Amino acid sequence: MNYDTELELIFHKLDGLFFQDFFNDLMVYDTQGFCPVRQKLDGGNDGFVPTTGTYYQVYAPESVTSATINTALSKLIDDFEKLVDKWHYLIKIQEYIFVINDKFKGADKKIIERVHKLGIDHNINAKVLTALNLKNTFYNLSFDKQERLIAKYSISKANRSAIRVAADLISSKLPIDLWKSIDEEIPFFALDETYLNLLSEIRSTLFSIKFSSADSNIIDNLIKCIISFVNLFYADNTTEKNGERAWDNSWKKIFPHPKAKEFDAALIKWHKDIFLASEELCAALNAFARLVRQHELPDFLDHRNYTITRLIDSIKNEFIEYQP
Repeated sequence: MNYDTELELIFHKLDGLFFQDFFNDLMVYDTQGFCPVRQKLDGGNDGFVPTTGTYYQVYAPESVTSATINTALSKLIDDFEKLVDKWHYLIKIQEYIFVINDKFKGADKKIIERVHKLGIDHNINAKVLTALNLKNTFYNLSFDKQERLIAKYSISKANRSAIRVAADLISSKLPIDLWKSIDEEIPFFALDETYLNLLSEIRSTLFSIKFSSADSNIIDNLIKCIISFVNLFYADNTTEKNGERAWDNSWKKIFPHPKAKEFDAALIKWHKDIFLASEELCAALNAFARLVRQHELPDFLDHRNYTITRLIDSIKNEFIEYQP
């Protein structure tokens, strides 16, 4: 599963102690023996691993500017001195890690140089962890741990409503023109795995957002329709070829095949199921669009709706575009 959208929200919206709570939970899941430290009178220690002598210092500003970079440089030195004074005699400092929520902008050169110099001056390992590093740590977790973190932090600290977050997700990940590209492949009954992965990512992110009871029926139906549509391309008798999911016709190499009629009937049903699932998904997307327009964004998707295009006359090559 891909949680990039929700992780971007977490790193951009959380700062200060809220971000440190997220960091602590992430490290508890990832690093054996990691011990969070209560933040009042922490002595410069924002969390550590006693068995390895690894200490973490976390800095999460509201925004990354030249002023906050200077603050980070000052905090880095001050807190490291506290760490040496308050903790080194208890558990020797072997490694020092400065964690900065840089909002995916990258660590400033001055911070990297300062941390590197601390390592040399005190003969310890010293390094910087950025948002990208923590994102990689997140994706190294088992899926159930990823889900727990996303469920806990994805929306509760964000300033925008759940519907607006979902609207941003759909408009960026599945705009109408991209849906048209997906719909164009459906009559050929072979779909690029990139599209299937994208839909699964959208489903996963929607599932992680906490919606109001009034909105949940429409969202739940959209999630259900995505699952039904995607699962058809991973059903029994389907296969992957050249990056696409399609029906597996390898049985035709055996002629005559004892189960030919059974396989042909299954294929016909699969075709019908795909057409039906695509219509239901399109309808669910439009129901979601109406919900967004009613509550948040009247011009959502530039007032356009999702549609289906199907061939109605192969001889005349006539198509019809309609909205389920």
